[in-house]
Amino acid sequence: MISSKVRAGAVGVTALTLAVAACTKDAVDILPPKTTPVNALFTSYVSLGNSITAGYQSGGIMDSTQRQSYAFLLAQQMRTQFNYPALATPGCPPPVVNFLTQARYGGSNSTSTTCALRDAASANAIINNVAVPGAASVDLTATTSASSNILTSLFLGGKSQVAKALDARPTFATVWMGNNDVLDAAAKGLAYFSNTASAGEKALLTQFASPGITPAATFITNYRNGINLLNSRGTLKGGVLIGVVNVTAIPLLFPAESLYTNPTFKAMFDAAAGGTVTLIPNCIGSHALLSFAVTSVMRSNANFRYVSCQKNVPAAPLGDAFVLDTTDQRIFNSTITAYNAYIAAKADSIGFAYFDPNAALGQLRAAGAIPTLPNVTSATAPFGSYISLDGVHPAAPAHKLIANSLVALINTKYRTNITALP
Repeated sequence: MISSKVRAGAVGVTALTLAVAACTKDAVDILPPKTTPVNALFTSYVSLGNSITAGYQSGGIMDSTQRQSYAFLLAQQMRTQFNYPALATPGCPPPVVNFLTQARYGGSNSTSTTCALRDAASANAIINNVAVPGAASVDLTATTSASSNILTSLFLGGKSQVAKALDARPTFATVWMGNNDVLDAAAKGLAYFSNTASAGEKALLTQFASPGITPAATFITNYRNGINLLNSRGTLKGGVLIGVVNVTAIPLLFPAESLYTNPTFKAMFDAAAGGTVTLIPNCIGSHALLSFAVTSVMRSNANFRYVSCQKNVPAAPLGDAFVLDTTDQRIFNSTITAYNAYIAAKADSIGFAYFDPNAALGQLRAAGAIPTLPNVTSATAPFGSYISLDGVHPAAPAHKLIANSLVALINTKYRTNITALP
């Protein structure tokens, strides 16, 4: 296996502040050992992005999921050095291993706030996977932003993703950035742009801790600045820019009217919500989508156990949140279309390939590999085998599918001979 990782033994959460501080101190860059890639184009491959690229699955990330990332797999097939910021066991946070109990890897001491950290002394080592869970388009060039979190410091040590990637003197790059510019808002049913939201909309965004949707013009500026800077050193010889996922198609969102038409699923949903959920009839025929994430809010407050597919219905306080009506869906779709049109054009302008992940997602849905309704009685695969237990992030089989799609695209674009994963 031609890879490298920077890791140390597990460190207690009480050391968190010291470890983060150490990330920002100067250190000697550690150059990766030389390897012989299948093509000189891949002498130094870097991957930029967010949670999918970093290897986040089932609401957490650890060394084993980092090695399941499509970027890691692609580097293996390129036979090129690929340093990644390995996390100590059980992760930061540990992934969920049981959907029904929400138990996390590592046992009863593992929670959603557990962070086993990585080796702080090597935090400034040159790495090839600079992707950070939660990162948005602004984080390509920003050292800190509203999206920053503990992993931003642990992985990047006070640098932006592009700056950290340039340390590796990249000859080839993949960039998958933009999902988080729309994902949180979609998962919470809040189709609002943070810069133009009304007072009521801003109150909802604040209540559910959502940044809203990044306007297309802002995204384009962020993305342009990032790619231009990445390409400014003259070392890049090729790469792939990856489009933004249509977040209205993630398995976490399901047709709200299924709660009316499928009594078995309604019973499962009630159990997940902690009690009987009252349905407002306006969902019938509405084609609205409901986020399964609403069940956690319902469990914590019985007053929210109402589902309305129209806004401003007094009997259903969550009618404005966790539900995407057809108007909301059009807002997301048009915004993502604008994002992807720019990404494709930018790829073409610099001689990179462009990959649209939505085609593969659509094929999996059409084949039934991604179910329309989650099986909330399953402890290990409620969203099918291709989607992890959080209903958003790809599981290992999907990462293999993405990696092989990129292998085929790169071989065609650059006339290389990367071998596909079996």
